[in-house]
Amino acid sequence: MKFSTLLKGTGVTTLISYFAYKKISDQLFKTIFSRKDKQDIVEQKYLDWINESTVNQVNITSFDGLKLNAYDIHNHENANYLIMLHGLTSSKASMYPRAFEFDKLGYNILLIDQRATGDSQGEYHTYGLKEAQDLNQWIDYLNNTYKDIKICLFGVSMGAATIMISAAYDLPDNVKCIVEDCGFSSLREELDYFIRSKYKIAYTSSVLKMLDKKMISRFGFSIDDVAPKKCLEENEIPILFVHGKDDDFVPFDHALRNYNHNKGIKKFYPVPGTGHGQANKDPEYYTNIANFINTYMI
Repeated sequence: MKFSTLLKGTGVTTLISYFAYKKISDQLFKTIFSRKDKQDIVEQKYLDWINESTVNQVNITSFDGLKLNAYDIHNHENANYLIMLHGLTSSKASMYPRAFEFDKLGYNILLIDQRATGDSQGEYHTYGLKEAQDLNQWIDYLNNTYKDIKICLFGVSMGAATIMISAAYDLPDNVKCIVEDCGFSSLREELDYFIRSKYKIAYTSSVLKMLDKKMISRFGFSIDDVAPKKCLEENEIPILFVHGKDDDFVPFDHALRNYNHNKGIKKFYPVPGTGHGQANKDPEYYTNIANFINTYMI
């Protein structure tokens, strides 16, 4: 084969690869960032519990002008608060089963619809970066509404990423502890795994580079700006890391990276035999978490 012919063939292959990766990048951006109004399926007993509870529907305006919604479930006088954040594509309704159990344990609950979900406005998820700023405003809401309360931040999946990122902020002293359940360590590491799994691509750098350019253009921040593990490096708030050992969406090693980056008080709670967001199937789940929270809610 002549060298010129080889170059032409290589050029065609490179061009095909470019358009293939661009198509994947475009599809991925739409899939992972765009709003999806999914209806969470909720058992009747949890709907009954909400109807029987003292619930204030609260709206605030985010730093960038979005109307955000939450349920302030205040069933206990003079009690502490859990701020509970759901995962990607779900809404606060997906947290009803967990909130139900924590209500039985005597906590008040602030159930948040993160931006671009449920009753909150927004067209895009930012995987915890802007959501962490929203969370700061929800903390301010509680502190402006109630006196002498103590707060625990509790999040699942993307909600866990949100609260880990918020740990980099100067949070009020009455935020006493954090419980993160199956949060990712960095968006780059999570998307690298996702692309390899879904698209069977061994080398993801080209797709991630294209995706990064889209993020910078649309959101004004880079893929590497979304890194919960880095936000934990100076964290001084006690934190419990919960993760299912069979998680095939956010692999278990993300929890290990998050744990190792956190320099403050920390505890690790691996849950064998459970997948993503399913650690609450463990019979000891609520007892273990309540024991951790109660240690620091003093």
